[in-house]
Amino acid sequence: MCGHATRALDDEASRRCDACGHQVWPRVSPAMMVLVRRGRELLLARSPHFRPGVYSALAGFVEPGESLEACAHRETLEEVGVRIANLRWFGSQSWAFPHSLMLAFEADYVSGDIVPEAGEIEDAGWFTPERLPDLPSPGSIAYRLIRAALAR
Repeated sequence: MCGHATRALDDEASRRCDACGHQVWPRVSPAMMVLVRRGRELLLARSPHFRPGVYSALAGFVEPGESLEACAHRETLEEVGVRIANLRWFGSQSWAFPHSLMLAFEADYVSGDIVPEAGEIEDAGWFTPERLPDLPSPGSIAYRLIRAALAR
């Protein structure tokens, strides 16, 4: 932290200052994703930033001091006005941003009517397997999460 230039290390993803020995690693920002089920229906939402017609599971960044579980409940309530229960781990994937890690869950619908959060959610709705909108790209954890839920 002395202000001298740092150099990349060959044996790990970090940089070190040769003057003071300070070592830094890349920042990782956790982001949560949750797919909500209501019987056979899946709650999918559309961000204004998505490719036209594409819907996905809900997602948001974890706040400092917040657990992943608390984030899933908070984001679902904030983004669409729905309460959830029975949060179940699905998996993780490094996200398209260089410092993010997407952590995905499934959950069951408890209550609430869908009310999209202005500026965050352009549209949201309950979709049956027979009437799905366009989904995210197959390489994404969102796609795998939705497909896994449909297979059950």
